[in-house]
Amino acid sequence: MNKTTKAFALLFTAGLVLAGCGQKQDSTTTTQAQTTATPTTAAPTTAAPTTATPTTVAQAKTEMPAGAQKTVFEASAKGGAETMTVYYKDDVILKQETVEVYTLSQLEVENALEKLQNNATRTKEALKDFIGKGFEYNTEHKGDIFTITYSFDYTKIDLDKLKEKIPGLNLRDDKTLSYSEFKEGLLNGGYKEKQ
Repeated sequence: MNKTTKAFALLFTAGLVLAGCGQKQDSTTTTQAQTTATPTTAAPTTAAPTTATPTTVAQAKTEMPAGAQKTVFEASAKGGAETMTVYYKDDVILKQETVEVYTLSQLEVENALEKLQNNATRTKEALKDFIGKGFEYNTEHKGDIFTITYSFDYTKIDLDKLKEKIPGLNLRDDKTLSYSEFKEGLLNGGYKEKQ
């Protein structure tokens, strides 16, 4: 149970704590692979989307500078899974979008829903000054599923103030976050890069 509790805590806080952690790593492979996936026209918008997810992703892409690329990372433990999409240009993280999905009946934690709700409330309270200023945070509970979605738009958020709230944030001298360091921190933390 202790191992499951640790995995549960890791999933819940990974997106916040791992931001900017890690060591330098060459991201050339990811950069080259993602270059061809970046759309250059708005032509596909003539068709109505069938789900909310593509609309959200498409909206995020249009807000990113030309040439921005993305990588998707995933992590899971019993009862929970996290998908993190990171947008970057050169070696600078621009935006991070995270979706955490928990199956309450599979979590080996007493009062799982209550603990998730309490953790979500604490996180939202701790970062309330950033909501609408580069940070968004939402939760949803339907049946046996509890979902947390949040995003950091590092082009809009005050990174110096964010570092006060998240001391592990590894800002460079130019007040940016290194994509290669972030990626290495995620991979070392058990995340897998989605191909």
